[in-house]
Amino acid sequence: MRARRGTRMIATIEKVVLVRKRLKLLAAVFMAVAALVVAAGCGSGGGGDDGGGDDGGTAASASAATSVFPVTLKNKFGATVIKSQPKRVIALSYEEDTLATLGLTPIAYGKNEYKPDGVFPWLAGKIDLSKSAALDTSGDLNLEQIAALRPDLILATNFYSLADYYDRLSKIAPTVGYTDDAGIATWQENSTIVGKAVGRDADIQKAIAATTKIIQGVKGDLPGLVGRTFSYSFYYEPGGLAVIDDPKTVSVQLYGELGMKLAPGVTTSVVDRSLSMEKLGALDADFMLIGYATPALKTEMNANKLFTEIPAVKAGRVLQVDAFTAGAVNNPTILNIPWQLDQLKPTLTKVTATG
Repeated sequence: MRARRGTRMIATIEKVVLVRKRLKLLAAVFMAVAALVVAAGCGSGGGGDDGGGDDGGTAASASAATSVFPVTLKNKFGATVIKSQPKRVIALSYEEDTLATLGLTPIAYGKNEYKPDGVFPWLAGKIDLSKSAALDTSGDLNLEQIAALRPDLILATNFYSLADYYDRLSKIAPTVGYTDDAGIATWQENSTIVGKAVGRDADIQKAIAATTKIIQGVKGDLPGLVGRTFSYSFYYEPGGLAVIDDPKTVSVQLYGELGMKLAPGVTTSVVDRSLSMEKLGALDADFMLIGYATPALKTEMNANKLFTEIPAVKAGRVLQVDAFTAGAVNNPTILNIPWQLDQLKPTLTKVTATG
């Protein structure tokens, strides 16, 4: 059983690595997930990795948002009551993307070891996390650190270890979690939950409509994608290949919006979201995407004849990406979807050009 050092990846891929690391290291749990954003309002004076911020105003337009409170949001573990406009918001699992869409900045966010400064390409120019605390979500949560930040709202809509921490987090501040399981809700549902939590439901619905229009635009430009197959995998360590095989996960749903479906080889060959290296051919699809935890792993994979002989690889219908791009694909958000579609479109265009 293999341990993995990556953090904040997502969904099913995230789960398999988490389980493996827990089995091998027991106390040192793997976790992974995402990020979204909240502007100056959610606490504009942060404090770096150890930090927290001074109260910096409301997390939304006070005049428009405060009238909607109190807000009650149901989740898998109960119901969360948010009595007043949040000012100090913590985003544990990619919620900073949605917050940034609303012009908001969290006082703290889940740290990503692949991108320690937290500034993903799709966040550049939209949020300043330099004064926000970076929280380690890869192992045991530091609840004392979280409490010291004095949050008035904790967002954990895709936090895979939430079941272990919900009760304790809820004693620190109202905690918003997932309604079914992590990585299952659509990006639209996750965005809506965050929007309601910060009193900006109307604004987030407009943003959802804008992102949906972009997705439909790509589908309209590439009608040949309808009915095509895809596979997505993540090579996180030598011999360790995690594969998305559940059509209910959020990463698969985005491809569904483009009219695509999981490759049959994936659904029949993957066991417990893992694929043995001798079965690499099962990844073949009209469109094949693979992410790597490190450049060295990419080099290793491309030296493997079983990989290079896959028809999609030979035909140039494979897109090989780094870890944080894989994170975006794994966990599509209202903000990173337009960015990732820009990365995917050249290869998707090749797919439509084939018979």
